[in-house]
Amino acid sequence: MKILQSLVIFGGIGLSGYYGITYSAHPVLAQIVPDHTLGDNPSVVKPNVEVKGLPADLIEGGATRGDNLFHSFSDFNVGDLQRVYFANPAGINNILSRVTGSNISKIFGTLGVDGAANLFLLNPNGIVFGANSQLDVAGSFVGSTANSVVFGNGTEFSATNPEEPPLLTINITPGLQYGQNHPQPIVNAGNLAVGQGQNVTLVGGSVISTGDILASGGEINILAVPAETLVQLGQAGQILTLSTPKVPLTPSAPASVTEFLSSLDHDTGVTVSSDGQVTLTDSGTVVPLEPGTVMISGTLSAANLSPGQTGGKVTVLGDNVGLFDSASIDVSGDSSGGNALIGGDFQGQGQLPLATATYIAPETTIKADAVSTGNGGLILIWSNQSTRAYGTLTALGGSQSGNGGLIETSSANFLDVTGVRVDASAPNGLAGTWLLDPRNVTLGFADTSNGTFDSNSNIFTPTGDDAVVNIPDIEAQLNAGTNVTITTGTTGAQEGNITADGFGITKTTPGEVTLSLQAANDISLKNFGINANSGFLNLVLEADSDNSGSGDVELMNAGIDTGGGAVTITAAGAIALESIGINRNNNRTDQAPPITVISDESISLKSAGINSLTSGNNGNAGDVIVQTGTLTLEEAGIGSTTEGKGDAGNITVTAADSVVVTNNSGISTNTQDNSSGNAGEITITAGSLLFENQSGLGSDTRNNSSGDAGKITITADSLVFREQSGIGTNTRNNSSGNAGEITITAGSLLFEGEDSGIGSDTQDNSSGDAGKITITADSLVFREQSGIGTNTRNNSSGNAGEITITAGSLLLEGQENGIGSETQNNSSGDAGIITITADSLVLREGSTIGTRTINDSTGDAGIIIINVDSISLENNSAILSTTETTGEIGTITLNANSISLSDSRITTAVEETAVVNSQPDPEPNIIIRGSSLSLTNNAQVTASSSGQGNASDILVEADSIFLEESNISTETVSGDGGNITLTLQDLLLLRNGSQITTSAGTEDQPGDGGDITINADLIVAFLEENSDITANAFEGMGGNITLTAEGIFGFNFPDQLTNLSDIIASSERGVDGDIQINILGVNPSHGLVELPTTVVDPSTLIAASCTDNVKVGSNSSKGDEFIITGRGGLPPSPLDPIISQTVIADWVTIDNSATENDQSQITPAAREESARKLPRRRIVEAQGWLIGPDGTVILTAFPTTPDTWANSSLKSPSCQDLRRISNRS
Repeated sequence: MKILQSLVIFGGIGLSGYYGITYSAHPVLAQIVPDHTLGDNPSVVKPNVEVKGLPADLIEGGATRGDNLFHSFSDFNVGDLQRVYFANPAGINNILSRVTGSNISKIFGTLGVDGAANLFLLNPNGIVFGANSQLDVAGSFVGSTANSVVFGNGTEFSATNPEEPPLLTINITPGLQYGQNHPQPIVNAGNLAVGQGQNVTLVGGSVISTGDILASGGEINILAVPAETLVQLGQAGQILTLSTPKVPLTPSAPASVTEFLSSLDHDTGVTVSSDGQVTLTDSGTVVPLEPGTVMISGTLSAANLSPGQTGGKVTVLGDNVGLFDSASIDVSGDSSGGNALIGGDFQGQGQLPLATATYIAPETTIKADAVSTGNGGLILIWSNQSTRAYGTLTALGGSQSGNGGLIETSSANFLDVTGVRVDASAPNGLAGTWLLDPRNVTLGFADTSNGTFDSNSNIFTPTGDDAVVNIPDIEAQLNAGTNVTITTGTTGAQEGNITADGFGITKTTPGEVTLSLQAANDISLKNFGINANSGFLNLVLEADSDNSGSGDVELMNAGIDTGGGAVTITAAGAIALESIGINRNNNRTDQAPPITVISDESISLKSAGINSLTSGNNGNAGDVIVQTGTLTLEEAGIGSTTEGKGDAGNITVTAADSVVVTNNSGISTNTQDNSSGNAGEITITAGSLLFENQSGLGSDTRNNSSGDAGKITITADSLVFREQSGIGTNTRNNSSGNAGEITITAGSLLFEGEDSGIGSDTQDNSSGDAGKITITADSLVFREQSGIGTNTRNNSSGNAGEITITAGSLLLEGQENGIGSETQNNSSGDAGIITITADSLVLREGSTIGTRTINDSTGDAGIIIINVDSISLENNSAILSTTETTGEIGTITLNANSISLSDSRITTAVEETAVVNSQPDPEPNIIIRGSSLSLTNNAQVTASSSGQGNASDILVEADSIFLEESNISTETVSGDGGNITLTLQDLLLLRNGSQITTSAGTEDQPGDGGDITINADLIVAFLEENSDITANAFEGMGGNITLTAEGIFGFNFPDQLTNLSDIIASSERGVDGDIQINILGVNPSHGLVELPTTVVDPSTLIAASCTDNVKVGSNSSKGDEFIITGRGGLPPSPLDPIISQTVIADWVTIDNSATENDQSQITPAAREESARKLPRRRIVEAQGWLIGPDGTVILTAFPTTPDTWANSSLKSPSCQDLRRISNRS
């Protein structure tokens, strides 16, 4: 069984019925001789019959099958000036004639049909149309050297085994079957024309056409086929299929084309020399003719220029296909161009047989133009081994409307198009495309013979494996308004690469065109430039065009500026840009297309830049889209900028794995240089992002421009900024417009290194609001002078932006770390709102969260709202809001379960230069709510005013407050002191010089002291630790103090401050304030108050004078029991101090020597130092007691010793005194 390969072309002849054809290779004399193989229906030749007004030979008779009429001849020839016509009986659509003899059919006169039927002429021996020959056929014409026509039921109409045609009347399509011997040629030197919209088909072992073939608006099919080929002819306009063997044949040697031509005695347009060399008669061009060759030097025209008509189709197929000298193929149409297929179909695909080699001479023209309206047509030139295309190829769009067509010059291997002239432009439409599709391609300056060959050359033999595409040819076609597409595949050892080193392509004409380089594997371009000085140039670089999964793009030492055209770079592998600038300067007045860079693997930019720019017009810059696995920028940038009225484009980066931006690299969108458009947005989505060494993201409105800066949005699992890296959106340098928002969603976010952080500013004589910053992260860390800021500064106007942070944990660690919002340096506008929501918030080593209005600016200090589970401020850290100029005081609201400050502060401050308008019944400016508040090591919660205005109020609502060497205070220089309100569920404990204080006024600036209101279960201090609660004023009224508790311990109530723990409401020159103490009964529903683990030293609870050295009678003994009756040393009022000196029984004498020895070992200085070092205590019992002159018992807070008694007018109590007192009670 033979293995057949099916191939398809369009066109064909409409038939009903089948016929068979055989051939012989022996020439005979010119004559028409019926062969009587049709039985009772022989063909009859009637001479000298008038046909169409002139004498002719008329062929009648034949066998009729349905609408088909069959004729059979042993010889069929038409002599010079002879006219031969087939009669066309009514109802006949197809006339089929076969030659069963052994001679060539020579047509030197006129062959026609006296009617509109299609005409078939089949002679296996060959067919020749002389120079004076012509067709007069209104229908379609088929000339073939096939053996037979086969039918679907297996029967055939054969020329090698003649029989009557099968008696079939149904409409079925025939197939031309070639035998095992190589078919003979068909030669045309005449003028073969058919009616409009009809077809001309020539199918032979070789086909030579030096004459003209015309089929206006129809189809011309020229096919050179091998042996054992089946050509299936369909209805007109349907499919014509060819089936050829896939395995080599071993029949007789192929027929010699030169011998065939040598046997002809008429002009055919070719000359055969004695040595067998074939040349074109007119030009002398040497033509290599072998079986399977199609050679065209005449005209093939299926053009239709009638108004509103479309061009037809020309198909030229063979093993070797050549268009020589001034050959012309024209499929143009008035309303659209047609199709011209030379050597194969689009990119070698489809079902058509593919040429091994295709040659297009320099003087050849192929046209598929739309004349008036519509799109240009299709010109496809293909070969499997070698394509040389040097002619003029056009597929123009209509002069009034329509786009350019497609022109392909391709090869699976060697391709040479040096000097080719291609034009697929459209004066009033989109440009068409020139497609080049070899395997490996080198772009450069080709060394070529430009299509001229000597007698020893074979134009069908490739001179190399790779294609060299001449840069001037590409440039010329782009400037002519034609898109240029170069693609590669993979064949054999070729990898399908496109390479270039050292070239430049410059577009200098108006209009928009596209240059596409599409490689099956890699693209490597070095030391090159691609620029559009006029119009728009779209650039496409695609590695892995065959979707094989491999292919890199390497661009090095280059510059690209497409003038507003799109840039698309894609690769399955890596994309590497080094020392290259891709600048798309938009010259448009509309929206520019995007710059797109996509790699499945990685994209790297080193000393490179990608920038989409619009300037000087109303057009918008295009977007920049980057999509990859890993993106790396080193000394590189990605940007979008407007320098005109249009908007900058958006930048979108998507990286499945990571983005690394380092060494002064960045991604930015800007409005600059006297522009009025808006900056674009930046959106980055990645697994991880790293910005380091002065790298970052930015969006600015700057340099005398107006327009908003763009929004920046980042989504990542991990985000790190190091070494002066960060994110910023700004309006600056005499510009107007709002700075863009910044939104970050990350798993972990780290800023470390000087000046690393996030900022949004309106600055440098500009106007507009700073942008909002929103961060959502599981972990957020700032280290080493990093932070977040929104500012209005440097003679600018506008509000500073909001900062909103939602995090699992937030850590600021290091000097000058901070989160802030400011209006500063002669600017006007409110500082922003800072909102932080987190599980934990930690500030260490001088870190700050703050809002300020400073340096001769006007505006309200901002608002700080913190909602956390726990907050810790350590080592000089702060949360603050400061006003130095005219505006409202900022506010701080802190809600937390656990709040701890150590050597840190929470502060609102009105500085000396500030002017703050007093508000009626203002809300507190510091509000703290939580379970516990701990201030240690000089920690502060303060509200102060050094300027004109009242100090802020402080409100704390908590379960408990613990102060150690710390203070809660309000202070004002000229106005009233702020109020302090503490509302506690349990304990207020002050230790080691802690203060709760309000103060107001100076000698020259009177003001009333602020009020202090405390509600707690217990208010406790240690008397000797000098912890105070004070409400003071200088000349105004002292503030009022209201304490409400179940117990208050450890305070004095003097008129003036002492070195003990005091509660005082005073005014130095004014009226003292009131102190109101509300002692509540124990409320059982409150439960027990949980005090600190160590309130006092247990040893101090034992009276020092009741030692274990006692004498009973004359004997010294250990005491076994000590019983105290009455109050047992407790004071009658909770406001009185507690001492540890309790009463003792009078029957026990004191061993004074032991007491004196013990006391003598403790000096007053040592005792004072020891008191400071005592463990924290809440309640101190009486330490001693004395008897007054009137017998009154006085409890002392210090142990009584003989020295004490000696220096006092009071006497030492004896055990008898104790007994008397006990009896009285």
